[in-house]
Amino acid sequence: MPSGWSFDIASGEAALAEAIQNLLLFIPLGMALAWKGFRPLRAIAIGAGLSFTVEFIQQWLPGRDPSTGDILCNTISTAIGGGLVWNARRWLFVQPRRAAWQALATALAAAAVWLGSGALLRPIFPPPPYHDVWTPDFNYWGQYRGKVLSASLGSVPLSQGMIPETAFGNAPLRITAIAPPRPPGRTSPLVAILDRGDTKVLLVAVDRTDLVMLYHMRAVDLTFEHPDLRWRHALTRIAPGDTFTVQAWRGERGACLNLNSARRCGLGYTIGDGWKLIFFPEEFSAWALALVNALWLGGWLLGVGYWGGRAGRNPLIYASLGVAIVGLLLVPSIAGLKATPVIEWIGAIGGMTVGYWAAVRRSHAKAWAR
Repeated sequence: MPSGWSFDIASGEAALAEAIQNLLLFIPLGMALAWKGFRPLRAIAIGAGLSFTVEFIQQWLPGRDPSTGDILCNTISTAIGGGLVWNARRWLFVQPRRAAWQALATALAAAAVWLGSGALLRPIFPPPPYHDVWTPDFNYWGQYRGKVLSASLGSVPLSQGMIPETAFGNAPLRITAIAPPRPPGRTSPLVAILDRGDTKVLLVAVDRTDLVMLYHMRAVDLTFEHPDLRWRHALTRIAPGDTFTVQAWRGERGACLNLNSARRCGLGYTIGDGWKLIFFPEEFSAWALALVNALWLGGWLLGVGYWGGRAGRNPLIYASLGVAIVGLLLVPSIAGLKATPVIEWIGAIGGMTVGYWAAVRRSHAKAWAR
């Protein structure tokens, strides 16, 4: 049962990610209340009251902890959403010259976010010494109910003890295991390599029939979410009691996973994966995650198209488009990410197109009204 009220603004391994979630969660509510004509104080009070009600009920919900920090963030979120509507004319319906500058600022902000999230997704390894653990029972993780028979790092056998510094690098982590009676219902580690503070340096796990690889990244130190890399349905043909061998390593073009005689390489992150630092739904299918990636890029460039449509023929519009395109092309190589895939290009271009269409349509409607 819940341990009682928390008076921290944010806490836990993903504290910053959860704080951002709460700051975003009530923005639609604030916008809707402002759109319906609610005055600021009343709208904000409704958001605060709703958030307090949710947190108060969590006192009796197993696995949930009521938090005053959530109430504060949700109240601020309501105010942000309402402020966007109450002050819409100041930032949305601006003169052409200012629209051009806002389009350029939006493109620069998008490129900065892509670069920053890419830096957070890059692997970093805390200083040794390291040790390995087989089928660990971590908090908020599943525990693998099969059996690990052996593990090695390169040519160095692992035996759930200290790992020589010379063994760790680009050498593959090789694991031989027996499948459990039923596939695990949540991510369950086979072998984890930890540092002296039990930070997860490298981890190979099974989630249902997915093969999962997780490595330490900068995002973890800043308490963002920790998205993993997955080979979907890799273990579909592995029956209960079967013995299988897994290898995991980083290649020249991304991470690689090997299952018996099958291999999947090129696993990695793209600039569209930046939203996963805030919220990572492991249960989403591959196509759903790709769709959200496209919407993430489209959302960042929506303003470029909208304010570009309002700016007319201002030269800054071409600079805005250039920043967006250069960001999509170069940020992946600078940040060590995979090249921007076609679906994310479609999302980015679609976002700018929708924004431009909205601006032009409004201009035409205004001219027609006159």
